[in-house]
Amino acid sequence: MWNKNKRREEMMNMIRMINPTSKMAISQQCLLIAKGDIDEAKKLRDYFADVMPELPVVDQPEPTWVDNTKNTLNGILSWSGEHQQGLMQIYEIIRGMTGNRLPPLTIPGMTAETEASATPLPPINEE
Repeated sequence: MWNKNKRREEMMNMIRMINPTSKMAISQQCLLIAKGDIDEAKKLRDYFADVMPELPVVDQPEPTWVDNTKNTLNGILSWSGEHQQGLMQIYEIIRGMTGNRLPPLTIPGMTAETEASATPLPPINEE
């Protein structure tokens, strides 16, 4: 009697540790919980599979280092493309603070006429 209650409590603790990432993962975990008893594992797996029908059949592979790096760089480049004007303004402010010692940046699409019509920032350290 005590052994049966202990086994049941142990099984409930193992069920709490199930991580339902895919149907294959649930099948493996249920087989581990049932300690190799296929019929018991099948009942347990069917219960979870019925409750969560949207689970994928197998786990998605983890992205590789190259994929993570590529996604990060794409995010940075798209952000910098969206905020290009603001970044250019910051650069011009820093350039003005350093007394124009930094070389001017060329902006694609800017002609001499648009550059001449742009008002330059006044020097900061002028009194």
